[in-house]
Amino acid sequence: MSTPEKSYPGKIMLFGEYSIICGSKALVIPYDKVSGRWEFQPDGISLSASIRDSQKELRKLIEYLNSKPSIADIIDLQSFIKDVESGLYFNSTIPQQYGVGSSGALVAALYDRYKRYNEGDLEQLKTNLALIESAFHGNSSGIDPLCCYLNEAVYIDQKADPRPIKLSNTNEISVFLIDTHISSSTEPLVSYFKDKLLYYSFFKKLLYSYIPIVNNAIEDYINHRYNALYEKVEFIGAIQFELFDKMIPDELKQLFKPDSSRPFQLKLCGSGGGGYLLGFTLKPDETKSFLVDKNLTFQFLKPTNFC
Repeated sequence: MSTPEKSYPGKIMLFGEYSIICGSKALVIPYDKVSGRWEFQPDGISLSASIRDSQKELRKLIEYLNSKPSIADIIDLQSFIKDVESGLYFNSTIPQQYGVGSSGALVAALYDRYKRYNEGDLEQLKTNLALIESAFHGNSSGIDPLCCYLNEAVYIDQKADPRPIKLSNTNEISVFLIDTHISSSTEPLVSYFKDKLLYYSFFKKLLYSYIPIVNNAIEDYINHRYNALYEKVEFIGAIQFELFDKMIPDELKQLFKPDSSRPFQLKLCGSGGGGYLLGFTLKPDETKSFLVDKNLTFQFLKPTNFC
């Protein structure tokens, strides 16, 4: 039995976390430092803990997919079940519950291997992927697995239409991740966010302050207006600090708190609650020194991640 070689990257949502639920634009890039791919357990070798965990999750996924009649029109579920029974597992280096696409890559791989037809419409592809990923998050926009599936940056406009986009290779602004060393589940945080939308003061701030800044930040990034982008990231972080207090780990709230004297600005990476925080800086050397002094675990993304 041959082992498929294709791998599926993680993803990073640069802009649009939470606001996309309310119709904002979004920008998602592949994160190929981590990835996952299908493999079959080797014959005659005891199962490792990672293989057992993967197969356990795949069986839970099968149980969910079996409960959705429409799934049978999208993927060959019986072939998937047969392969899992034959030892198929998803060998992934993507950290789970970290906001970098562990479920998105798995859904992309599942769809790519077992899809029943090749759709020519990106919107339909996004819809199909969202239906599968809802097994993990309660509901899904489909954007994360779409990015992992295409292995390209994806821009979502305010009509929720997706399109691949080429981003310039630049050193003018640096993007980095801070590891909180905390795992966090997306679904309860999204549910909390939707409950907060019922409060007019929260909804008003989101609609009239947060979403316009997110949309403008995306346009600044695409159009190489990096100084303007940096200022907007500062505003985004400040609004997130106010509105999304629950999504920021207590241990890092002081670091996240708005402070224009720092050489960088932070925002959530995905749903928050842990995982990674996303940073932007125009002064990477000063930022690295600052983070080292604080004994933080961090990594700067290479400009090639954004092409």
